[in-house]
Amino acid sequence: MKLFLSAYACEPDKGSEPGIGWNTALELAKYHEVHVLTRANNLPSIEAALSSWEGPRPVFHGYDLPHWLTFWKKKRRGYHLYYYLWQYGAYMKFRELANTCDIVQHLTFANWAMPSLFMLCRPVTVYGPIGEVHTPEVVFRSLPWRVRVRERLRAWGMWLFTHLEPFRLLTPRCADVILESGHPEGNSGFAGKFLPKIRRQHQTGINPNEPEYDVRRCRESDGKVRLLICSEFLHWKGVTYACEVFGRIASAREDVELHIYGRGPERAAMEEIVARHGVSGKVRWFGFVGKREMLQALCDADILLYPSYHHGLATLILQAMWAGLPIVAMLDDPVAQAVGEGAGVVAKGATMGEVLEDLCARTLDLIDSPSRRQRLGQRGRELVRETYDWSKTVDRLSRLLVEAKGSMRAR
Repeated sequence: MKLFLSAYACEPDKGSEPGIGWNTALELAKYHEVHVLTRANNLPSIEAALSSWEGPRPVFHGYDLPHWLTFWKKKRRGYHLYYYLWQYGAYMKFRELANTCDIVQHLTFANWAMPSLFMLCRPVTVYGPIGEVHTPEVVFRSLPWRVRVRERLRAWGMWLFTHLEPFRLLTPRCADVILESGHPEGNSGFAGKFLPKIRRQHQTGINPNEPEYDVRRCRESDGKVRLLICSEFLHWKGVTYACEVFGRIASAREDVELHIYGRGPERAAMEEIVARHGVSGKVRWFGFVGKREMLQALCDADILLYPSYHHGLATLILQAMWAGLPIVAMLDDPVAQAVGEGAGVVAKGATMGEVLEDLCARTLDLIDSPSRRQRLGQRGRELVRETYDWSKTVDRLSRLLVEAKGSMRAR
């Protein structure tokens, strides 16, 4: 088939949304003729990567808003507004190309509150993968006031856009197929009238065949159990909860240490937590590092702390699974759902105090049980091979697209 992918985020050698766009496009090109619309700003790195690419190639098209509209899009300020306007400009410029294809898919940045104008195109239209992840009430009640205000504003903004933006109202109505991720099987963020359109499809994967993944544990046995935080320091990624768990455990145990990779606005709060517990000397900070160094850090650690509370399935989680590293998560966001398949432990509770106690108890259990850590790590690698390898992920997506085209023809 001839496919048109709207992939605002699409870059080689990246994780998260840019990696989803890039890897999905390359894998789909093995089966179909693929045209990818992305930001013009991404094209130089794409062209450089394609110069040494030996497989089938997608055709990439670039579009950016006029430069005078980008002045506020610095350090993540205003990028949602930029993306919103980008959608309108991209649709006006590329709808004719999209209308020559068999399938039009809105692939990356399928933001729950944002419209997808490409769903108005004449071919079979596929929206997503997309998922809505709410902050659990048990977490929301315990958030610091500044974070609680931010979360409430986020929720209100999403509600207003979802219910009042005219093209957002049209998006699920016009889409022929909705690929949903982020919700447990049997549950959906969409209204019941859209359920016949919904198919389950997880959003991300990894390619373990890349040379960077050929790393082995090189840490010598030193009698320590190494816990790891590897994340941008944002509250919803659970970094302060991870530090609290480590602080409670390390204040009573001499055999644990914590390595932290990343940076972000919550660093001061994280430092205050470990200092309050008197365990600052057991913590090492590394900042952001390259992909291979990060993968080596995953291999050399014993437990990954990732108690996020409204997170999509992060690429790092799959990389930790491939490294055989058991993961500590909490509640029911997509990270916890993936970890709950057997790659780690998931803490719950009726109050945030109970959740933190459960996090500590489950982490301590892993610290004291090397054999259990090994079993969970082995299961994580199996899950990547069975489900989260990019080739498996996109093979399933391709079959869904073929099925969608066939069902539309049957009508």
